[in-house]
Parts: sequence; structure tokens; C-alpha cells
Amino acid sequence: MVVLGEYTKTRGRMLLTAVMFSAYFFVSVGPVWSAQRGGGQRIHRLALAAGAVAMLLLLAGVWGTPNSDAFWKSAAIVTVLALVLAYLSLLDREPGALARGFAVKAVAAATLLVCVGIAAGITWPPYWWVFTLSVIVWLGALAGTPAIWLAKRLGSRIQAR
Repeated sequence: MVVLGEYTKTRGRMLLTAVMFSAYFFVSVGPVWSAQRGGGQRIHRLALAAGAVAMLLLLAGVWGTPNSDAFWKSAAIVTVLALVLAYLSLLDREPGALARGFAVKAVAAATLLVCVGIAAGITWPPYWWVFTLSVIVWLGALAGTPAIWLAKRLGSRIQAR
């Protein structure tokens, strides 16, 4: 499109398809890695299946151009679930690890909020503020683990001197 200097609907769809395939394969790296390492609860299979379904729905939406609000809501919900399951498959290293983690509970709450919000068509701003706060809490929990590890490591180096 850049070389020809011309954008057509078909070329745009092809570009969007290529971007979606690259995103799908990028997101699938985590579950495949977890499967190779022998993850605890085998959530990686569910993550790969949900990712494939999300990819098929999005491709159907791009090439079939459905004009249905319900279709796009379904595609959005399945995509969110596929992304969250791919994230959870990375954390699924040992039995019970998912039930213990605070970051898992925070992302589960955010996922529930966004799925219900999309399905019900909620446009009430305070609802989405709560969703935003739950994502911020999840990001804090996600950043908290490496920060604690780094603080312990730096503390042990300072005590060793």
C-alpha cells in the first residue's frame, strides 16, 4: 500500500489480517511455553483454544463485515477471555498457584467487569472507573512482585558489605 500509494478495502483487510495473525501468534507464545514446561492445571489448552476462537471471530468480522452489535460484543468478550487466559497460563506453574495470587484475583475482577460491561452495554462512567481502578490494582500487583524481589536482592547486597 505504501509503495503503490493506494489504499483499497481489500488491501486494508489483508493488512489487518496480517496484524491479527501476528498478535495471535505473539499471545500464543505464553501458553505454548507453559505447555512445554508442564504447567500445573493445563490452562494453556484452554488459552490456545480461546485464542483460536477469538482469531476466527475477528477474521470473520473483518472479511464478512457483520453489521451486528451482538457479534462484535461476542468477539470482544472472547478476545478478552483469550488474552486473560494466555496471561493466566504463564502463572500456572504449580497446583494452587492461581488461587493464591493477588494479581490473579485482580485480573479476574477486571475481566468480570469488562465482560459484563460489554455484554450489558453499560455506558455508565462510574462503572468504567471501577474497571479502570481494578486494572490499576492489577498492574500494581504485577509490578509489586519484581519490586519486592529487587528490594530483597538489594537488601542482601547491602547487608553483605
